[in-house]
Amino acid sequence: MSDEFVMLMVVFAVSATVNLGLAISWYRTNRRLKQVESRPMAVAQIDELAARVDATLDTVSARLDEFASAQDFMNRVLVERLDKLNRPTLQKGAPPPEPS
Repeated sequence: MSDEFVMLMVVFAVSATVNLGLAISWYRTNRRLKQVESRPMAVAQIDELAARVDATLDTVSARLDEFASAQDFMNRVLVERLDKLNRPTLQKGAPPPEPS
């Protein structure tokens, strides 16, 4: 046999093995997925899950409002301080501020 033919057979054997493994795993995954999807969820579990999601969304909303308020406060403080720093330079005849 020629070397090219032997290499071709090796590549074919590896490819066939990998494809067979992938086919088996795909079959098992589909079977498990169908089992999970076929189980009915209890109404109490769905209600509990919805309540947890609602509580989490309320918490995130409150935190986001706090964050927005903090950002507004920081913006006001920065604007006031910049105004205080620039006010003497804007007055007529005032010496320029010294660099820090």
